[in-house]
Amino acid sequence: MKKIKVLMLVPNLFVANGVASFVMNYLRNLNHDEVQVDIASYKEGDSVYYAEVEAAGGKMFFLPGIKNLPEHVKVCNKILSDGRYDIIHDNTLHISIPMMWCAKKAGVPVRILHSHNSKMGETPAKAFRNQFFLPVLRSLATNYAACSQLAGRAMFEDQGFTVIPNVIQTEKYRFDPTMRKSVRQKMNATDKFVVGTVGRLAEQKNPFFAIDVFKCLLKNVPNAEYWWVGNGPLEERVKTYIEEKKLTKYIKLLGSRNDTVELYQGMDAFFLPSFFEGLPVTGVEAQAMGLSMVVSDTVTREMVYTDLVDYVSLNDTPEAWASRLEIALRKNVKREQYADRLKLSNFSNIGCGNRLEQVYCWWING
Repeated sequence: MKKIKVLMLVPNLFVANGVASFVMNYLRNLNHDEVQVDIASYKEGDSVYYAEVEAAGGKMFFLPGIKNLPEHVKVCNKILSDGRYDIIHDNTLHISIPMMWCAKKAGVPVRILHSHNSKMGETPAKAFRNQFFLPVLRSLATNYAACSQLAGRAMFEDQGFTVIPNVIQTEKYRFDPTMRKSVRQKMNATDKFVVGTVGRLAEQKNPFFAIDVFKCLLKNVPNAEYWWVGNGPLEERVKTYIEEKKLTKYIKLLGSRNDTVELYQGMDAFFLPSFFEGLPVTGVEAQAMGLSMVVSDTVTREMVYTDLVDYVSLNDTPEAWASRLEIALRKNVKREQYADRLKLSNFSNIGCGNRLEQVYCWWING
């Protein structure tokens, strides 16, 4: 059988990024004798994932900014000409229009547009921009995909799309009491109730509200601590807000990390008050780790495969959220069992590579 050549488009390939996690979790489980995945990223920066892509037989490309459109198109054409791809799998939005246009012009037979969110943008301006360019992107694609029904309907409405669920490595996210003890010692949190969030410091993730909720939580749980794993455009504003609220000694902004799994082990509850999500990989990961979760009711119920998830309305007060978070922190959960529940769900990496390859073959053969 001829090897399938795929070019994945990503905003970036940083750790603690949902799209990057989606791409890497499938990449690790594909048969690399049958499928080659190259990745084109619209941002360059340090990431442990680059070496992993190359070890799997793929190439990393970093695209120049689209402000210099002639140069951008030149690079796109060069990548496509050299790669002779069967599939281009677009996990971005408006920024990919030049590449998708070049791919159509170059005769790439399968051009996938993949929705990863339930809304078109973090701000009204971004949502308007993305909605404006969406018809162009849809016209350049041959096939539509989404991480969930909710994300698919947001981008494609009643047009047909295929759900390709976010997956994670089952055994990697199994709770380990020894590792938990070690990481809590390292983080000086042996006597703390640790609340955790993994995600970008961006409007979508609602970080200022999260801080307000945590401040309310401290009234009843004075030995609580908050770990936020991930960086983003709001980092400096969030630091200032934490200082203004006099919470510096309680909240740790940990940035983009390579030890996210270990940090999950050290947490006592997971917190996700996002304005919107497609299907958050972090929510799947936290459940596998046996973490009680408090999440906003804007997050799709398609994420749930355990009894650990508590949905709360964003219209509720920070005090109401803090009360639910306290309940989550004080739950006596047997965390070791939840990785086995993951195995029985659609989110397990077991067999996911074969399933994605089958979808690719199906679309290639049309």
